[in-house]
Amino acid sequence: MKISTTRFLFALTVAWGCLIFWFAPHPPMVDLPQHAGQIVLLRDMLLGQCSWSDFFRINLFTPYLIGYGLALPLSLILPVATALKVMLSLAYIAFVSMSVKLRKHFGADERLDWWFVLSFFGFACQWGFFTFLVAAPVGLLFILVSDRYARDQTNAKALGTLAVGLVLLVSHGLVFLFGLLIFFAFLLARARNLRALVVGAWPFFILVVMCGIYFLISQKNNAGLNFPSKITWAFGSYNLLGFGKILKALAFSVSISFTSLRGISLIVQLCAILILIGSPWIWGLRINPRNLPSWIPFGIVMLIIVIVPSFALSTSFLYERFALFLFPAYAWMFAGATDSTRPAVNAGIAAKAVMPLLILCCWANLTLHACDAWKFGKETAPFDEIVSSLKPGKRALALIFDTDSKAASNPVVYDHYAVWYQAEEKGLVDFNFAWFPPQIVRFKLDHLPAVRPSFEGESSEFSWVKSRGDDYHYFFVRSAKPVPGDFFKGASCSPKLIAETGMWSVFENLPCV
Repeated sequence: MKISTTRFLFALTVAWGCLIFWFAPHPPMVDLPQHAGQIVLLRDMLLGQCSWSDFFRINLFTPYLIGYGLALPLSLILPVATALKVMLSLAYIAFVSMSVKLRKHFGADERLDWWFVLSFFGFACQWGFFTFLVAAPVGLLFILVSDRYARDQTNAKALGTLAVGLVLLVSHGLVFLFGLLIFFAFLLARARNLRALVVGAWPFFILVVMCGIYFLISQKNNAGLNFPSKITWAFGSYNLLGFGKILKALAFSVSISFTSLRGISLIVQLCAILILIGSPWIWGLRINPRNLPSWIPFGIVMLIIVIVPSFALSTSFLYERFALFLFPAYAWMFAGATDSTRPAVNAGIAAKAVMPLLILCCWANLTLHACDAWKFGKETAPFDEIVSSLKPGKRALALIFDTDSKAASNPVVYDHYAVWYQAEEKGLVDFNFAWFPPQIVRFKLDHLPAVRPSFEGESSEFSWVKSRGDDYHYFFVRSAKPVPGDFFKGASCSPKLIAETGMWSVFENLPCV
């Protein structure tokens, strides 16, 4: 297959990936409704049009400033769901483009560009980590400029690295720390001696200081909030050596969870992983032991996967989300080395056999994501129609007992789906991300709702008195079982069922007659 043809197919594949976000009115991404709700709250508060402004304050010391800041102007001219789709499509293009630039920077084979088209739709995307996904290409840009600076330490490159690093700091804290580790490793790998390392590391030290200042300010802003401080390693004791976590990370690079996949979906995902791992070796490509900097991103990703817990510092899914970078970093390692012992004719036969199979696997994988999104749009259409007919600007409580979607192959996709009422009908829905310290719109301490972060995923703990049911006008219930007659026990007048479709029930809290 000619390279020119392959590049044309690669461009078409990236375009196909961009379209995946557009196959459903609301993409099947768990946290995305909450991010949409944040953007609408921010927009309406800035415009003086927020009915809930007494409840909230704007938090400009958020590490999510770039993601929300770019989505905000789009939300002024587009529906918020459309604005987010535009951002996600652009982030995907930027992620692939920056991965290609890094592949060129390290001198790896251009056939490896196909490693960059799939991982964006893995764990981080299906969980809806919007700000993380938007920050990812900024992180890749920082990796690129930091290695260019480490290799050629001019003042112009130092200032450029510092500028990109500061942008990354306000894009996403975790991606910033990831990039900062890689920057320091580049400096170590390329330093001629200790004095050169210390002298050349001044942009790194400034970024560390700025990170420390942000941390101190955020700690002050978080005073009065009590969040869990536990550390969760997840998935059992067999992960203590990292082996189980590595296997999980491979799955997370293409999916939210292999346990939610069935039949052809599972086969396609497994085939994609095996082909991505094995094809460089079949082509005769090898990891170059003399090109140490090309190993560094993969080494840092693996270090995160092995030693970082699943939950710490009030943040969930720490190591899991970095599966986004696993296959790109793997590809960059094959920089400038081939297997000289393999006859050229065998390498050519392998290339001809593997490349079409690799392309088909990428297409099949992206098509599965597109089909899941399309089926999810069909599955959610009846509920979306009900929500659009409700009174706007009301407060609602989401009680999600069954979070699974067979259409989207996502076991938790409905966790926050009801928050689209907040984002599109100017309501306010609990549980709400405004509880969390990094968000750009935060609850004021004297307006914290009774529904705390621990309520998320534990709606079975609902109690009318404990959850202050009188505060809510609507109740969105999703349950495979009928709602018990005494479910709203404790209410002066039990809320009235006004709509029902599939597992969804909508209750309205009306004055007693």
